[in-house]
Parts: sequence; C-alpha cells; structure tokens
Amino acid sequence: MTLDLTSTLALFMLIALSTGVYFFAKRLNVQYTVLLVLFGILLVPIVNVPYLNTVFGFLGDMVLTPELLFYIFLPILIFESAFNINIRRMLDSSWSIVLLSIVGVFVSTSLIGALLYLTLPLIGIQMPLTIALLFGAAISMTDPVAVLSLFKEFGVPKRLTMIFEGESLLNDGTGVALFLVLLGVATNGFNGVETVVGGGVELFLMITLGVLFGLFVATIFSRVLRLTKSNEFATVTLLLISAHIVFILTEAINHTGYIHVSSIIATTVAGLFLGNYSRHLLEPRVDGYLTKLIEHMAFVVNSLVFIMAGLLFASSGIDIRDLWLPILVTVLVVAFARAFAVYSVLLPLSLTKLEAPIPSTWRKLLAWGSVRGALSIIIITVIPADFVPAGWEYSHSPRDLLLALTIGCILATLFIKVPLMKPIVRRYHIDDPEPLEQAHEIDLGLYYLMTERSRLVMHKLKGFVAAEDFERLKHQVKSKINQLENERVALVEKHGRKVFDQSLHLAMIHVEITTLKRLYVNNEVSERTFRKIHSKLTLQTEKIEYAQHEEIDPSMYTDRKDVFDQLMNFMQSIFERRGDKEDRLEEKLQYYRAQMIMARKAVQAISDMQTEHSAPVFLEESYDKVVSRYERYREQAGRKADELLAAHPEELAPYLADLAQRSLTSSGQRALAYLEYNGLIDEHAEKAIVASYNG
Repeated sequence: MTLDLTSTLALFMLIALSTGVYFFAKRLNVQYTVLLVLFGILLVPIVNVPYLNTVFGFLGDMVLTPELLFYIFLPILIFESAFNINIRRMLDSSWSIVLLSIVGVFVSTSLIGALLYLTLPLIGIQMPLTIALLFGAAISMTDPVAVLSLFKEFGVPKRLTMIFEGESLLNDGTGVALFLVLLGVATNGFNGVETVVGGGVELFLMITLGVLFGLFVATIFSRVLRLTKSNEFATVTLLLISAHIVFILTEAINHTGYIHVSSIIATTVAGLFLGNYSRHLLEPRVDGYLTKLIEHMAFVVNSLVFIMAGLLFASSGIDIRDLWLPILVTVLVVAFARAFAVYSVLLPLSLTKLEAPIPSTWRKLLAWGSVRGALSIIIITVIPADFVPAGWEYSHSPRDLLLALTIGCILATLFIKVPLMKPIVRRYHIDDPEPLEQAHEIDLGLYYLMTERSRLVMHKLKGFVAAEDFERLKHQVKSKINQLENERVALVEKHGRKVFDQSLHLAMIHVEITTLKRLYVNNEVSERTFRKIHSKLTLQTEKIEYAQHEEIDPSMYTDRKDVFDQLMNFMQSIFERRGDKEDRLEEKLQYYRAQMIMARKAVQAISDMQTEHSAPVFLEESYDKVVSRYERYREQAGRKADELLAAHPEELAPYLADLAQRSLTSSGQRALAYLEYNGLIDEHAEKAIVASYNG
C-alpha cells in the first residue's frame, strides 16, 4: 500500500472516528464492534452526498489492502491474544481446546463447503466446491474480541472463558493454514489422491514448522530480554516488535519457495512463550504498561478492520438486494455447522473423561457464541482479485462474493448473536459467581469501604465536608459495609469458612509474587531462583482456585503444565554448564532468604489491613489461621538460612556483603518511588540521584 497525503489523513481520521464510535458504544451499553461495522457501511453513502463529498471524500482513499492487513494488522491481533493467555489454564482444558480448534475447524469447513455447494445453486448461484471450501475455512475462525468482553461482563466461569479464548487462538492458525492449502488447490487444480495427500502433508509441515520456528525466535528474544530487563523502554520495544519480526521472517521463508511455514502458528507460539515464560521477569509496573499498550494497539487495529470492512462492503459495487438471500442461506449454514462441530467434538469427549466434563449449558453457549471477526475478512483479501475459476458465471469475482458473504455473516453474528448472548447466559445460569471470587471481592471491598469511611471522618474533622453531607455519605458507606457483611455471613453459611481462608491465602500469595518480582529486579535473586519460587506460588494459586486448599504442598514447584520452563531447563542442561559449589550455595541462600522476606511482607501487608481500622477486615478465624501458616513459613526459611550460613560461613561471606549492598539499593528505590509519587522528582532528577549514589 502506498500512503499519500489524503490516504494518511484518512487513516488517522478513521482512527478518530472509531474512537468516537467506541465512546458512544460505551455510553449506549452496546458492543462497539457492532457500531463500527454499521458506521462503516453508512459512511460511504454519507460521504457521497454532493456537499459532503468535497469535504469527506478523501476517506475513500484509505482501503484495506492485503499487505496492510496481513503484514501490519494481523500480527498485532494474534500476538495480543497469545501474549495474554494463560498456558496453564489452557492445558487444564487442552483436549476440548485442541479438538475444537483442529477437528472442529475441519468439520465446520467441510460441512459449510458441502452445504453451500449443494444449496446455493437452488437460488441461482453456482459455486464450485473449492470456492465453497475456501469460504468454509475462512468463516470457521472465531473471533474472541466481542465475546470475551461479554463473558467478563456477565461473570461467565473462567474455564468456559478459557476454552473459548483458547479455541479462538489456536483455530486461527489451523484455519489459515487450511485456507492457504485450499487456495493452492483452487488456483492449481485438483488432481485426485495426489492433491489430497500433498495438501495433508503440506498442512502438517506448515503447522509443525510454525511451532518450531516460533519457539526458536521467541527463545532468542527471551535471551535478549534478560539483558534489557533494567531498561524498560528497550524491553517494551522488543516485545512490541517481536510479533511482526516472527511473522515477516516466516513469510520471507515462505517466499523462498522451498518450504512453507505457518506464520500464524509461529506468531501464536512466540506470543504464548513470551507471555508465559519471559513475561514473569518484567517489573510489575512495566508489565502493566506493556499490557495496556498491546491491548490499545489491538483495539486500534480491530477498530480499523471493522470500520473499513463496512466501507469495503458498501463500496464493493455488490448490490445487497441481489445477495440478501444467499447471505441468509450462508448465515444459517454457518450457524448449523458451528453447532454441529461443537457437539460432534464435545459429546464424545465427555464420554472419555480425559478432562473435567463440560456441562450441556456450556456447550450451548459455545455453539451460539461463535462470533466471526477481523481475521476472516483479512484472509479473504488474500484471494487474488483477478482469480476466476473455470466455470465461474457470476458477475462478481470470487473474492468479492466471498467478502460479501463473510461480512454478511459477521453482521449477523454481531447484530443477532451478540445481543442474545446475555439472555442465554441468564437463562442457563452460566453466570453464577464462583464462591472464591465472591469471598475475595467481599474482603477487599470491606477494606476499601472502611478506608473510605476513615477518610470521610478525617475530612469532616478538617472541615472539608459539611455536616449534612457528612451524615449522608456516612450512611451510604455504612449501608454498603452492612451489605457486604451480610453477604459474607450468607457465603459462610452456604460454603463454610474455608472459602475465606482460601481468599486470604490468595491475597497473601499476590503480595508474595509482587515482592518476588522486586527482589528479582533488584538482583537479589537469580532467574533460576525466581522461576522456582514463582512456579511454586503458581501451583499454590491453582490449588486455591480449584478449592484444593488443604492439598497444597509447600515444597512442590513444578508439574507437567510448566511446558516452557521444562523445555528451557532441558535446553539449558544441554548447552549450559552446571554452576560450581559456591553458585549452588548462593542459590540456596537466595531461595531461603527470598522465602523469609516474602512471608514477612505478606504478613505485614495483611496485618496492616486487619488492624488499620476500628473493626477487622478479615474473618478473625481465617486471619489467625493463615497468618500462623505464614509465620511458620518464615521461621522455617529463616532456620534453613541460618543452618546454611553456619555450615558455609567463608564461602557465603562475600555473597552476604553483596546482598547487603543490593538491599540498600532497594531501600533507595523505595525512597525514589515515594518522591516520584509526591511529585518531588522527575525522571531526570531520579537518574541524577541514582548516578550520584552509585558513584
């Protein structure tokens, strides 16, 4: 795509317009993707009004080219989904996710292709089977953007959300690979068994090589990120460009003509690796900034694709009056194929008991909640504009026709499926809250309200609040506190006090993880020690979330779901030498010291919350039980550290001196954070202070 003055202006104007649409969608409480497509469709006739055309006609200069979509937009969308997904939660439902994203895509593609091939001629459209299958592959890829936001809003169970998100992530790679194989068959012709076998081998190699290449490049990025961890700008920049580098390198390999690698799969695997292995090493502040930045980039790209899809549909020259019936037939076929694919995969799976059963109500929502989105539009534009198969008699090209059918299906899912999703969730009670989440929200909500009440009293004493306003606001806060306390009583009666033990333990683990990251950023623990402790805390978190609180093994720090950690440990065992005795002693001391500091920080944070106000925040029985457990953890870690120091005083003496210096530096960082929070220093002054101190 060549950008000139008007097309550049059109690009940024469309971003501004999509932002306005997003704002109004939130005010109207509707999905912004629905309004974006509708706005894009209406924009063409609006700007073609004689008087408006002279002012806004330049918007038509910005078009969706395959290069723009494929090389710029697509990597961002893939990476955002892969980077933010939890691989461990995916593996908990791995069978359903993999079967839906692979077998389900093949079933859906075949069924859609066959049904359209048989039904469209009945209404006057002769569609070759290869073209029908092409459309089936493109439209079988689900888009999680609109659905996941609704799932979070409705309080859909985390496992169901993960199944849908995991399927949407993996079926992108499967669907695109299948689409490209079918496109090759459509353009080169079908030669019987040779084509089938060759296509199957090519599909297998594309996926396998995509996985390997994605892991290879992500490993290189991960090694570089270790060197840049102290420089947040370099770290964030490397992670932002990683998706495009993986994607474009893969396409460069494909253009050599020797082998074909799935760029979608490679980018997905790289995103999963960096999001689940390398991301833990980021400082919490950098991680939060990066997450927001990637989500915002994905929002801009999604907005542009949806709004420009509407523009493309309205300006394609295809008369909707000629296509309303084919679009209606296609929408019904796609809906049926989705339901058939879901039930044909999940019903047999439930009989095998390979993983936790999926309730029938979840299957209904999975069948209904398959919204089609940006990727389907992007992949259709890959079809050459001048491609016309033998026997094609329709006035428009296959790409224009399939694009119209695709956008028709997207509109149907956005305007019909999305609005009806909430009634379905409510009817089948899929939104019933999980007890642990309720308990956690009650505990933290009580602390928030008690703090609010204390601040209100302080403002009254200082004369900042009038007497009548004070009484009114005090009554509001008190009624909210009473409401939460009543909810806590009801939750204890229904599920027992154990759920609040779990909630408090979960809160303390969050404090531990934050403390551990600070120790790593300050070089007080090595990466190996960091990963060992972080993995242990992850296992404990999962035990709590799965209501297996009493089964926690404090010494356990790895399991089969640590796929990337185990892979990297295996590679390191081959290529890296084992540390000498002093290194191993230092790692042991790091481990015990970090455990001691984390337990102390967790107890301190929760104790401060418990005693800050006139009434306790947490249930006193839960508080006593969990705090006692952490006091034991701290004592055990301290005792082991003392024993290690007593046994190896000379070997560890230099390391202890180094740790003291690093601990002092950490105290200085806390002082700088305080000064920055109160506006007393800026970034340049902070660097000057650090340079002067280190000097």
